[in-house]
Amino acid sequence: MKAFLAALGAMLAASAAGAQPAPAERIVIDYVQPADPAHKRLYDLVKDNRGLERVREILLPIRWPRTLRLEIKGCDGEANAWYEEATITVCYEFLEGLWKKANDPRRPATVSREDAFIGPFVDVFLHEASHALFNQLNIPLLGREEDAADQVAAYHVLQFPKDIKRRLIASSTYSYARQLKVRNAADLFRPRMKLTYYEDYADEHGTTAQRLYNLLCLAYGSDKELFADIAEKQFLPEDRLERCEDEYRQVEFAYRTLIAPHRDSGP
Repeated sequence: MKAFLAALGAMLAASAAGAQPAPAERIVIDYVQPADPAHKRLYDLVKDNRGLERVREILLPIRWPRTLRLEIKGCDGEANAWYEEATITVCYEFLEGLWKKANDPRRPATVSREDAFIGPFVDVFLHEASHALFNQLNIPLLGREEDAADQVAAYHVLQFPKDIKRRLIASSTYSYARQLKVRNAADLFRPRMKLTYYEDYADEHGTTAQRLYNLLCLAYGSDKELFADIAEKQFLPEDRLERCEDEYRQVEFAYRTLIAPHRDSGP
């Protein structure tokens, strides 16, 4: 994990080269001491590896109207994350689930244990930071806010250097695939029997499968060479693949029109 975080830190340093330093007070961080002793290892893991500091560096170029607070804390058994009142909160219980997935013996060899934890860790903070952007900057939205937050989070990741974004997308893909009990691309095309209620589709979030497909499509649309295996291994149906570049360009246009003007330097 330290090696990947070092690489991520180096990437952030390189992207900031030549730019004016952003005011530190734009974002504050807090590793809240966990009340549950079982979460102490997660507290040490993230703090020792400067997890919040890494996320803070990604978000600092944005000219936040209000100071943004990033915190990790215990949530009385609730595995969740949210944005509210200029604060992004990620629960130790949520991180516990990420750590469990990362240590699953069935995890594919192509995704390291470190990446399997760091990818969703970065993604959840970028997702909640997207809600913060919409709120603080009064960004107009057409469609569901949760879908837009997924798109903005993915767009941020897809501006990273190739090795970093490849690993982050792969690890987030693994996280979604594990929830779906999908081991390979062929599993995505097999009939699945699952009893559900119509109200299951009323949630403000897309289904896990939709979020997986949307992430893969944006990645492929951003760089068909780097993410060529998405097409080669048929992780997406061909009719969706044909639209992915347009989908990515649509997100890129919206980001550069609505959000980039509020950055010291756009990605």
